[in-house]
Amino acid sequence: MNSTIVLLCILVSIASSTDMAHASDSITSHVPKPINIEVDVREAETEVFLLIDETLFTHWFSLDPKVIDDLDPDLEGDWREYGNRVVDWLDLHAPVQVDGVQLIPVLTDLEYQEGFDLNDLMNFVAITVTYPTKARPRQLDFIWSRFDTEDGFPLESVYYVLSTRDDYQVYRFQEDTPGWSWSPPEAEKMIDPELVAPGIRMPWFTLDLLPILFSIIGLRLVWRAKKFSRATVGGAMVCVALAAATLGTSKVEVRPFWLSPVQLPPPEQAEALFESLHRNIYRAFDYEDEHQIYRLLERSVSGQLLQQIYDEIHESLMMRIEEDAICDVRAVRSLDTEVVVTKTVVDPVFRVRARWEVIGTVKHWGHTHWRKNLSTALYDVRW
Repeated sequence: MNSTIVLLCILVSIASSTDMAHASDSITSHVPKPINIEVDVREAETEVFLLIDETLFTHWFSLDPKVIDDLDPDLEGDWREYGNRVVDWLDLHAPVQVDGVQLIPVLTDLEYQEGFDLNDLMNFVAITVTYPTKARPRQLDFIWSRFDTEDGFPLESVYYVLSTRDDYQVYRFQEDTPGWSWSPPEAEKMIDPELVAPGIRMPWFTLDLLPILFSIIGLRLVWRAKKFSRATVGGAMVCVALAAATLGTSKVEVRPFWLSPVQLPPPEQAEALFESLHRNIYRAFDYEDEHQIYRLLERSVSGQLLQQIYDEIHESLMMRIEEDAICDVRAVRSLDTEVVVTKTVVDPVFRVRARWEVIGTVKHWGHTHWRKNLSTALYDVRW
């Protein structure tokens, strides 16, 4: 999500209590809506349940819902390409950001529910996805971008019912308010990486020195000439040709000399930015598709560290396939985060000394091992 969307999420969060009450009345009425969405925020993951009318599902996803029951007859949770298309659609049209990082949904259940008397014989598709958070999120950002229907009359509203152990909210999404932001009552706001000021200050303006120089020489030749002789015209044309040939080869950015071109975020903002990116690394262990793993890691890691972490996750996947050993990261807890201050800064990079613990399980041969690993590392954060 870009920064414009995130800003929109913040602005619409000041909606009046009247709107919230109206949303609550609509979402709890007995007549089923074309789409119903429930969000369950837990300590280590956030679950989203969508119940979509059969006709609307076909229109949005371009998939036949009647084949769902035949895709996974053994109830192994494998819906193959059909499931991947559902995940891609949700990632595009209903993205979810956890602490400033957009996650890829993990499909955990997909059902075709035939109609019965109590729901007016309407057929629905039930989709359950989870977003691994590894800790209770400090901020969740939701976007819903589809209001079109098969009959050409757009949906007036789409409702999200969000519940946690200490909070309950009903959010009303409309075409002019497609985003909402939620934070637990006691949590501090996380820093969205895209809202952090750029590491390099924008220049006042840019000069292309050589074309300017040749243009000045040409103008000076014409100005000093007593008459437009062949030599004067030829010299001016040479200057024009040189200016055109060197266009874009000697650009210089003009900045205020009393300020460094590099600007680092304040320590509190830098710590929040690092923790948001760092926790996202461990979320990749919840995905099985290697392409999705790499895409998610790219949103937090770069350089040699990206390949190193990807190889470690790939190794854990091979353990799952070959040895039937399943590694599950349950929680990531930050114990200490310290921004290392340096006297001279030449690049938009700050160093962080971090200490954290990872709690997880290893399941194999019919039993489970709990593990708690304590780690310390130095990271360079570039943005």
